[in-house]
Amino acid sequence: MKKILIILLSVPHILLAQNEVNKHSIEWSANFLFESSSLDKSFLNTMLYGGHITDITKTNWINAGGDNNVLYSEISNGLSYTFNENNNTFGFSFADRNILNASFTDDLLRLAFEGNFHYQDKPLDFGSTSIRAERFQQYKLSYATSFKQVKVSTSVSYLLGNHHLSYIIEKGSLYTAPFGTSLDIAYDISAFVSDTASLNPFENNGNGLSLDLSTEFHFKQQTIHFSFSDLGYIKWKPTSITLAADSNFAFSGIEIDDFYSFNDSLIDVDDSTDDLPSFQKGKFKSYIPATFHFKVSGYSDYKYLKNYTLGIQGKWQPYLDNKPFSFSKIGQGFKESNFKTLYYMQSIFNIKYCDIIPSLSYGGYSSDTNLGLALSKGKKNNFTIGTHHFEDVLKSSSAKAVSVYFNIKLQF
Repeated sequence: MKKILIILLSVPHILLAQNEVNKHSIEWSANFLFESSSLDKSFLNTMLYGGHITDITKTNWINAGGDNNVLYSEISNGLSYTFNENNNTFGFSFADRNILNASFTDDLLRLAFEGNFHYQDKPLDFGSTSIRAERFQQYKLSYATSFKQVKVSTSVSYLLGNHHLSYIIEKGSLYTAPFGTSLDIAYDISAFVSDTASLNPFENNGNGLSLDLSTEFHFKQQTIHFSFSDLGYIKWKPTSITLAADSNFAFSGIEIDDFYSFNDSLIDVDDSTDDLPSFQKGKFKSYIPATFHFKVSGYSDYKYLKNYTLGIQGKWQPYLDNKPFSFSKIGQGFKESNFKTLYYMQSIFNIKYCDIIPSLSYGGYSSDTNLGLALSKGKKNNFTIGTHHFEDVLKSSSAKAVSVYFNIKLQF
């Protein structure tokens, strides 16, 4: 009887011990990123909050970078749920994403900030310019499994497109003759705008898909990881607005003999094309920025570097859906993403109250070397907050990047 009683009393403890493995997790993540290869934080503050822009400020902005300027910003919030069963993991996540990706020349900044008066007899080249902005929601279903030393995970996302705006200027130039006697403008521009009939930020103006795939190989103390994520597109509805124009425009000035007899026939305009730019309604496809990631992580015997991660990241995002899938298309996507290959190294230091995660990187949407820093608290239930550009926190208005992210994870 005593043995039966002991067994009955011990069964609940056995079952509780079996359920100690955390099968469920809920995670909330948020990310804000502003990164520029030339324009600094003072430009962002001026655009957001206004203020007086002096001639010296304009000159500093123009001379801050190289011939090509890149501006990238992303604001995203996401919530995810995962369920673990044996060696299998199932997940669902939702994210709201807002992305701005722009590339432009110094001459376009000169034209925008200073006009063409100071550049008489000097051509201004504003070609190779791209401005892309879009908002969408991402609904993702994921699955992961592991066997022996290999872990494979994959996911598919449905993309709900809200709004899109893009201007692609392949070629563009402006020539002002001395004393402004004539102007010559040449441009090859494509523009795409989703339906603007509704100002609802969550309006359904497009639909798309994206794919993720990752693999991990474990070898003793090392792990090799390769993945691509967000490889996808959005097809915008036929009510969208499109524009394609390739024109040369020459204005030779106005000569007036009698001011009182002035009329429009005196204006001499030469347009080498018969058709002026006209907006039309039609559907189009845009790509979201895909990420390719390779990293090696492991443990070492060094006292101050017990763990490490070395990685490389690349981005793929073509301007237009104008080429079939080929090696040329692959190269086009990497070039037009405005992203330079990112190299980074990272480690984790355990202290009494939290983990410190420093990182050092080079590349991205700028050519700067960046110092990242994050603080992480908790194992089962975790909170992490950090920045990819800690060095810019100390630079105040001269900083070229601002970023902050945080993550809350609960397991049960």
